[in-house]
Amino acid sequence: MTRQEAEAAALVRERLGAEPRAVLPLAGGEVGHVFRVDTDGGAYAVKFMRDRAAPSLADEPVDDRVYGSRWSNLGPASTLLAARGIPAAAVRATGVLPERGLSYAILDFLDGDADDHSPAWFAAVGAALGALHAIARPYQGWVDMPAPYPTPWRVAFGESFRRRLAETAPLLPPSLGDAIAARAEPRLAALDEPTTFVFSHTDGFQGVMSRGSGEWGLLGVIDIEDHQFTDQRFVLAGFELGQAVNNGRVVPAAFWRAYTAAKPVDPTYATFKPLFQIYYLLVWAWVVQDRPALKEACIAHLATILGTP
Repeated sequence: MTRQEAEAAALVRERLGAEPRAVLPLAGGEVGHVFRVDTDGGAYAVKFMRDRAAPSLADEPVDDRVYGSRWSNLGPASTLLAARGIPAAAVRATGVLPERGLSYAILDFLDGDADDHSPAWFAAVGAALGALHAIARPYQGWVDMPAPYPTPWRVAFGESFRRRLAETAPLLPPSLGDAIAARAEPRLAALDEPTTFVFSHTDGFQGVMSRGSGEWGLLGVIDIEDHQFTDQRFVLAGFELGQAVNNGRVVPAAFWRAYTAAKPVDPTYATFKPLFQIYYLLVWAWVVQDRPALKEACIAHLATILGTP
């Protein structure tokens, strides 16, 4: 057992009074790791994040505002989900390991069914995402923000887009980087400010689905801290792109019928979808640059959107 696996087991024992029987790593990355801890009384997800003071909203990097995370958002987002009756992984304990420079949260582990990407599955996801997006407010940002950012969303997104392009450009064929800039600038200039911002994970959707009752349904929302109020067009573009890149699938009509029953789609979505998908792909290519196959897949999707060979 690794040190962090042992820490996850110890936290479940100390904070919940449950005896761990097995520990399984689920995910890991630059800023955090997640482990499943099984006990006789159930299974828990233990999430570790680097313990760092969140910058003030005035000092928050624009990239974090647009497509980042804020650990302090976990509690407010969980409270909002509960108030709206949307199932989510229950937060059982949170805390800090100062000697390790880590924050942690212990949540219920949601053991759903494997996604089958059937029309029924897509319809259930559409209904779940529509219910989340039906929660809206007039300004973008984290749940407990009492007032808007001083800089409008459209301006912040444009600034972040240009930063992401400059960061990722060395990984791209020069002609592709030039084509992205040429295509993006007119769209960035035309991008309008939404009248409302929807509550969503910034990748589009992060939830565990189940068909234990015979029909697909949402077992619970996960990665709760990454949910904020954001541009509906941005996160719908991310959801569609994720299906294309990871599964090679086009989101079917069943999804859109279920989604629009809860939340209409902004009429400008089709116009700005390519701009938002380019943004995602620039970020993803940068993140997976040490994994050549994944990086090249992102670059190939960028070329497809731009219509370049």
